[in-house]
Amino acid sequence: MKVRKIKAIIVKELKELFRDRVALVTVFLVPILIMIVFGYGLKLDVKHVPFAVLDYDHSNLSRKIVSEFAENREYFKLTGYLNSEVEIDRVLTDGEVRFVLIFPFSFEKRFKEGKIAKFQALIDGTFPYRAEVIKSYIRATVQNETLKRLKEKGNNLLCDIRTRYWFNESLNQDKIVAVGTLAIALLISPAVFSALLIVKEKESGSIYNIYSSSITKLEFLLGKMVSGIFVSFLIFLVTLSMVLFLFGVRPKGDILTLSIGTVAYLSVAVAFGILISSFFSSQAAAFIGTAILTIVPSMLYSGYLTPVSSMDRGALFMAHSIPTFYYLRFLKGIFFKNSPIDYLLRDVGILIFFFFALFSLTLFFFKKRELS
Repeated sequence: MKVRKIKAIIVKELKELFRDRVALVTVFLVPILIMIVFGYGLKLDVKHVPFAVLDYDHSNLSRKIVSEFAENREYFKLTGYLNSEVEIDRVLTDGEVRFVLIFPFSFEKRFKEGKIAKFQALIDGTFPYRAEVIKSYIRATVQNETLKRLKEKGNNLLCDIRTRYWFNESLNQDKIVAVGTLAIALLISPAVFSALLIVKEKESGSIYNIYSSSITKLEFLLGKMVSGIFVSFLIFLVTLSMVLFLFGVRPKGDILTLSIGTVAYLSVAVAFGILISSFFSSQAAAFIGTAILTIVPSMLYSGYLTPVSSMDRGALFMAHSIPTFYYLRFLKGIFFKNSPIDYLLRDVGILIFFFFALFSLTLFFFKKRELS
């Protein structure tokens, strides 16, 4: 293996990239757009939930409970009172509100008699995740009001819980999304860029120069690999700057460890893209195929949208089969937990294994043929 030949491939690829302004803009514009679209557009927080009230009791207690909801403006937004059950169906069907509180007759009377005072919450279940979160908000608000009433009566609480969030103390979902989007962008863009490195030579016919030259396929693939990793690391610097300065997420761990783990992840993405290029002969097909094979698994099974621990066995197996799961766990350890180095190195080691496995498959499938 001659380093000179590998260097020649690297220099050729970088010159072609920086000479082609359209390709250069595309390479860096796509991850930036991914960061902006998903970072700002994907909101998993459930806040400012509109609700209405149908109050048959018109008592001080019912008004007090409604006031507890209305005053919590970060999570609830009172749209008004309803006059009949017919209006409930209308406001929920039209999407004007997400839930309706219904207070029956004699609600306060039952409470004063020492009986359980029940009222109903009708929640729009169109989006199950949102409905479950709203349900938890309602329960928490009612429980807080119940505890206040018990204290007013002089009842001592036998048990009290004080909650503190150990990581992401502010529960800022935007920070989690920004870091997760970084993992998605650093898989999609490098993989697509690398997939086109070989396919473009197939389309132009210049691949036959490689087939008939003295360069070995190991030298050729390493040249493509190193140039892909170099460009991908530049993409990482751009997207990391967005996370730090645009989204305001500061890592609790050190940048050097983050960079080492990211190089391993980028190597996996580039190796995957080059492997995919072995099966396509047109840039359009390679682009679409690589995009589908990276976007769908990384978004659904990496823990980006839903916790991996809540998945069924099939999805759990899929999650542990994709590198984004390990890199996202690595990123959370760096940005939010300041995890010990041995914990982080475990995920980096798995990523390195992915790289060697993918590169070995690329060596096997890439055929360097002689011209007949």
